[in-house]
Amino acid sequence: MRTFPSLLLPVLLLLTACGGGKETVSVKEPEWPKYRYVASAELTQDYIASRDGTLRVLRPDGWQKTSDPENAPSILLWLVREDYSASLSFTPMQMDPALYTTLKKERIDAVARVSLSLKERYAEDSVSVVQPVELFKVGDRISAAYEYRVGAAQPVIRVVVFDTGSRFMECTLYPASVEVTPAENRRLFEVQQTVLASLVTR
Repeated sequence: MRTFPSLLLPVLLLLTACGGGKETVSVKEPEWPKYRYVASAELTQDYIASRDGTLRVLRPDGWQKTSDPENAPSILLWLVREDYSASLSFTPMQMDPALYTTLKKERIDAVARVSLSLKERYAEDSVSVVQPVELFKVGDRISAAYEYRVGAAQPVIRVVVFDTGSRFMECTLYPASVEVTPAENRRLFEVQQTVLASLVTR
């Protein structure tokens, strides 16, 4: 029968072999490519919270919090630019816990494709996809986004889908003016990206 010391010796030899050198092996996470929207918009130091207290973001400069529980009860956190030319909203994706558990096993871009298919199904006019679903990382959170237009003359809308740990959320940047230029559309998406970088969930 092997004694305890005879079992311990190979373990000690293994530890000595692994720890004797100065070099250590570290596993690096794959680097995310530079994303086309940078989080560089001006934010205030004013944290604003969702109606249920599960989300907090820093308020962008020139934007204010609003709400409309009667006409938009599903929106948990809603920001509008002071000139009312754009809005930014956080809305949970409605699904039962079983479906959430199932989708949670997939990558977040699969959930974003579900989100986009629902927009295409229920839009009042035709939906044209401007930017297909893409993965990106903002802060420590991996999210997925897509851009679309409803009708021919409407501005481009961007939806970012992310997981809070208990449900999937859509963050939608909606330019309210049909006259918005591509450059201004891009600046609005960078406001959205900056707000997402400040996001705190619980």
